[in-house]
Amino acid sequence: PFSSHDALSELADRVSGEVKSFIESRGIEGLAEMPKLQKCRELDKGDFMMLWAPYCSRNKIKPAEFTADLAKDLQAHVDAQAATGGAPRFVQRVVGAGPYLNLFVNRALVFHLAVQLVQAKGSKYGHGTVHAGKRVIIEHTSSNPNAPLHIGNLRNVMVGAHMAKMLEAVGYDVKQHFYVNDLGAQIGLTALAYSRVYPNLKPSQIKRDHWIGQMYAIMNTCSELQKVGVDVGRLADAAHESKGAVEEIEAAAHKAKEGDEKAQGKVKEYVDIFMDLRSRFGELFEVTVQTMRRVPDIQKTSAELNLAYERQEPWAIKIFRKMVTDCLSGVTETLNTYGVQHDAFDFESELGWEGSNTRVLDIIKSSPYYVPETQCNEEGVPQGSYLNMTKFIADQKLPTGKKGYQKEYPNFYVLRPDGSTLYTFRDVVYSFKKASKSDMILNVIASEQNLAQEKVALAMYMVGGKEMIGRQTHLTYDIVRLPHGKMSGRRGRYLLADDLYDELKEIIREVMRKKYEEKGEVMDEATFDKVTHEVSSASMKYALLCVGARVQVTFDMQKVTSFEDSSAPFILYNSTRVVSLLNKFKERSEKGDPRCPPLPAADACDYSALDNQAEWELLMDFVLPFYQVIEGGACPNVPPLPGLPEFKTHVICEFLNAFTRRLSSYYRAVRILPGDSDGDGGGGAMHARLQLCKAFKQTIDNGLRLLMVEPVEKM
Repeated sequence: PFSSHDALSELADRVSGEVKSFIESRGIEGLAEMPKLQKCRELDKGDFMMLWAPYCSRNKIKPAEFTADLAKDLQAHVDAQAATGGAPRFVQRVVGAGPYLNLFVNRALVFHLAVQLVQAKGSKYGHGTVHAGKRVIIEHTSSNPNAPLHIGNLRNVMVGAHMAKMLEAVGYDVKQHFYVNDLGAQIGLTALAYSRVYPNLKPSQIKRDHWIGQMYAIMNTCSELQKVGVDVGRLADAAHESKGAVEEIEAAAHKAKEGDEKAQGKVKEYVDIFMDLRSRFGELFEVTVQTMRRVPDIQKTSAELNLAYERQEPWAIKIFRKMVTDCLSGVTETLNTYGVQHDAFDFESELGWEGSNTRVLDIIKSSPYYVPETQCNEEGVPQGSYLNMTKFIADQKLPTGKKGYQKEYPNFYVLRPDGSTLYTFRDVVYSFKKASKSDMILNVIASEQNLAQEKVALAMYMVGGKEMIGRQTHLTYDIVRLPHGKMSGRRGRYLLADDLYDELKEIIREVMRKKYEEKGEVMDEATFDKVTHEVSSASMKYALLCVGARVQVTFDMQKVTSFEDSSAPFILYNSTRVVSLLNKFKERSEKGDPRCPPLPAADACDYSALDNQAEWELLMDFVLPFYQVIEGGACPNVPPLPGLPEFKTHVICEFLNAFTRRLSSYYRAVRILPGDSDGDGGGGAMHARLQLCKAFKQTIDNGLRLLMVEPVEKM
C-alpha cells in the first residue's frame, strides 16, 4: 500500500524504481544519472515520461531511435515479469515518442492503492509531517478594538485563518494571535465616550461592537469640529432648530478661519459628517454629543485618559478594558460566524506593563545605529530618537535598488521628542515577544503597510543579530474594492461583516428555497438554516480567497452567491452529489435491486473494470497530487531580503474549482448506477466507481476544510 502523505511522489518513485532497476541490469553506456521521471500533462499519451534528449546529445545518438529501442526492451522485460506472476508491477506499457520515454502504469493497481490510502487517512488525507516540530505564530485580524469588522478586515481574517490551516496541514505547530491595539488616540476617544455614555445608555437591538464603532465616529467628528473652532453643543442645538441655524454656525466658523483654506475645508467636511451621523445614529448620537458638550477639549481629555491607562492607573484600566473587551466580544462573535478562532489575544498595553518595552529599549539604545531624541536638531526643531537604517544597510552590504532596500532608507523612529514610545517601536517589542515563542512569525497585513513591516523585520535584525534574519515575514494582501462607495471608520461608513453575512444568507436562502420547491423536496427549518449558513459563509470565504492575496478583490454579490461554476455553492453541490449517489445506491440495494448488490469493502472491488479516461485523469490530476498542491501554497520559496515569500492563498480555491468542474463533466458522461435498460450504467465497474467517488469526495471535503468550510450532506 501507499504509505507516504505525498501519494503522487510515492507513485513516481515506485515507477522510477522499476525503470531504474531494468536500466541498471541492462546497462546504458555513458549514463551518469537517470533522467528525472515526470508526470505527463496529457495522460492519453502516457502517465509518466523521461526526457532522454540531454543524454542522446552528449553521446551523439538519435533520440527517437534510442527511445524506441529502450521502450521495446523495457516492454519485453515488463511482459516477461507479468508472465511469471507474482506481485503486480506498476509499469505496464512503454512507448518511445521522440526524445521521450512514455510510461503507462497499472491503473487497476493505482486505483486500488489510492482509494485504500484516502480511506485510511480520511480527514487527514493530503496532510503531511514534513515540518513537524516547527512552531509558527500567525498574527491576523488585529482590528482596532473600537469598531466592528468590515469587509476589508474580513480579507485579513480569511487569509490568516486559511494559512493557519495550510501550515498545519504540512506539519507546523500553528498558533493564531490577535494583536489588540488598545493604545492610541482612537481608542482614547472611544474609551472617553464609553465611560460617560454607557452608565446612562446601553446598546439594545444592536451588537456592542457596532454600537462602539458608531460611538467612535461621533467622537472623532466632535473632536475634529472642536479643532476648527466649532462648539459641538451649539451645533447640536442648531440642528434641532433648523437647517438655517446650522448654516449660520458653519458660516461663522468658516469666516473665523479666513486665510486658512485647509481649516475652512474641514469645517464644511465635519459639519456635513456631524449632520449625517445625527440622521443615522439617533439616540446614541444625541446622548454622546450632549455628554461631550461639557468637555472643552476632547482631544486633551482623551489623551490624559490614555496616559493614565499606560501608567496602569486602576480607574483607567477599568474604563479601557470594559470598552475593549465589550468590542472584542462582538468581534469574536463575528469571527465565530465564519468559523475562525484565535489562540491568543495579545494586548499592546501589556508590553509596557510587563517591562518588555523597557528591556528592548535598553538594547536599542546600546546600538551604534541609535540616534537619541533632541529638542533641537540640525533644522532647529524637536526630533525623536531613531535607528539609522541607511547606515546599517550599507555596513552589512545588504542589497539596494530594484530588488533590494531603498538606497536612502527611512529612519526607524523609536521615541517621540518627549521620550514617549511610538507604536512602531512597540511593534518591534511585540515581534521579539512572538519570536521567543516560535520559530517563524507570519503577520497578515494590508499592502499599504509593506514598508512599515519591512522596517520592523530590519529592526529585529539590527537589534537581535543574524539569528533574527527571516524569523518574521509578512503576508501582504490588497484591498477589497466595492462596486460603489468607499469605507470610512471615522465617518461610520463601512460594509460590515455581519451585515454582509445577513445579506448573503438571505440571497442563498431564497435561491435554495426555490430549488427545493422546483424539485418538490422538503427540508426541516433547522437543517435548512444550518445548510444555508454553511453555504453563505463558504461563499464569502471563497470570494476573498479565490485570487492571489496581492490581487485586488472586487466584491460582486451576484457572483459571490452564484450556484454555477467558480463559486463555493458549486463546489459544495458537487460534494453533496456523491452523498446523493451513495444514498440512491443504498436505497436500491436495501430494496433488493439485483443490479445493486451491497457495496463491498474498498479492497474487495475490481478496479480493473474502471475503463473511463476521465476517472483516471481525476485521480492523477487531483487526488494523488493533493498534498503537493497544499505544500506549494503553504511553503513558497524564500527570496533573499528584503524579498517576501509569496504564499499562494488562492491555490485551494483554484484546485477545488477545477476538480469539481471536471467531476461535474464526469457525472454527466458516465452513468454509475444502473439505468432503466440493460447495459445502461452499473455492471462490474459500479462498486469500484462508488468507492472512487468516495475518494473524490474525501479529497474535496479536505480541501473545503482548509478554507474553514464544513461540507454539507445535502443542498
